[in-house]
Amino acid sequence: MKLLTDIQLTASIALTHMRTRLKQTVIATIGVTFGITMFVFMVSFIQGSNDFVKAVAFEQSPHLRLYNEVQTTPGTILDKVQTHAVNIVDHVKPKDVLLSLKDGKQIVQMLQQDHRIRAVSGAVNAQVFYRMGSSAINGIINGIEFEAENSLFNLQAKLVDGSFHELSTMPNSLVMGIGLAKRLNVKTGDRFALTTEKGNSFYVTVVGIFKTGMTDIDKQQSYASLNTVQRFLGVPAAYITDIKIKLHDMELAPALSKELQTKYGFQGSDWKQDNSAILEGDALRKMIVYSVAITILLVAGFGIFNILTMMIYEKMKDIAILKAMGFSDADIRWIFLIQALIIGIIGALLGLLFGFLCAYGISKMPYKSDVMITLDHLPVSFNAVYYTTGFSFGILTTALAGYLPSRKAAHVDPITILRG
Repeated sequence: MKLLTDIQLTASIALTHMRTRLKQTVIATIGVTFGITMFVFMVSFIQGSNDFVKAVAFEQSPHLRLYNEVQTTPGTILDKVQTHAVNIVDHVKPKDVLLSLKDGKQIVQMLQQDHRIRAVSGAVNAQVFYRMGSSAINGIINGIEFEAENSLFNLQAKLVDGSFHELSTMPNSLVMGIGLAKRLNVKTGDRFALTTEKGNSFYVTVVGIFKTGMTDIDKQQSYASLNTVQRFLGVPAAYITDIKIKLHDMELAPALSKELQTKYGFQGSDWKQDNSAILEGDALRKMIVYSVAITILLVAGFGIFNILTMMIYEKMKDIAILKAMGFSDADIRWIFLIQALIIGIIGALLGLLFGFLCAYGISKMPYKSDVMITLDHLPVSFNAVYYTTGFSFGILTTALAGYLPSRKAAHVDPITILRG
């Protein structure tokens, strides 16, 4: 009971001090409120944007991919003939080999049985030139089996016009990215020439246009049936250059990629390697946001420190009288700490409220983009972690800002003050 009475009395004195310096108290509270508001708003908006960009990028990339790369020969004829000599050969040419995956289709069927794998697709990727009139655009054509590829990347949802199903029924047909279609000035139903790396030319018909939101893909890539691309390249039906895999748990991708590369002798990559620039940019943006928000809160903390310090100088006689009446150093310290905590709690709660309102308002702002598909409003993240972090850091900042002045107040000598 005595403890409760002491707390009530200490809090009452603290509130009285705050009322007597109401203007300074309000200013300090506004500083904390502004810091928390900016923290919540900036983190919510920037992280929402990052999450949207990552979602678009990750949806268009497999969790791991198996392929073959053109490589230089590890040894030369000289190395075989003169085994004990130091042979130096400049400008070793890459091996002239097909990039196909040996037994690729059989491996795809085996991988479909792996319980860790959610979906798998075998494909042929080839560099081609799209030719329309005087335009000749370098790009990539993907030979796919639509059902398997659709299970990985949800291609049907990205279709703007036409149909993917016509790829399997109409010879020499393809579905192209919307950026590529604009560059060639073609639409669904148009025909144009396509030239492979070996110089073989074919006329193809556009049966659909897709839009992923990724500029590089939309401006360069197209899809055709697997058989069509194999016929363009003049390769057998067993020829595939890529095996794309999505997992139930994407965090398993790096380890599984190494396992499959060792098992089948292919090269490979995982989603972390393929999207390293996005992941690094995300980390950098987070660091910048947190740095700015922490700086704002530290400035607010200095304001509280200055206000409490000035209050102590003005209340020296009051502090001396309180100590002469029997208040301990701890009681005096708690009087000023309570003031700082009240400012921190009120400022933090208001900051969370205003931060949420700002974030909610920006999330309802219409936004149209020719690049980002499905983006009709600005993306905002309302993760509770940001609000918890902002509130905790606001309280911590104000508590630290009030601690040093409270220690100074606790060490006031009442006899010296009362003697003047």
